[in-house]
Amino acid sequence: MNTPDIKVITGVRRSGKSKLLEMFKEYIVKNVDNSNIIYINFSCPENEYLKGYHELYNYIESKYIEGKKNFVLIDEVQMCEVFENAINGLHAKEKYDIYITGSNAFFIK
Repeated sequence: MNTPDIKVITGVRRSGKSKLLEMFKEYIVKNVDNSNIIYINFSCPENEYLKGYHELYNYIESKYIEGKKNFVLIDEVQMCEVFENAINGLHAKEKYDIYITGSNAFFIK
């Protein structure tokens, strides 16, 4: 936490990556004052419209709150087409603490 690195949680399917990210989200809520959590779970149909990298990037930028510690937590990031462009763009701004999950099968490709 609080490093400029993009934190990636990978593993085989059904290994608990999503649960770990949810637990981390709860930890932030309980222990990090002045935080803003931007959480996206690509397994949920309501996030389907964010599956293009421009949409993902713009959505996260719209949720940024100046003066707060902004956390970006994205579950199943591989479901966003060319997600690397969005994540790298956000990382370059140096204003987010970024955490993503994805399956090993996808990242190995």
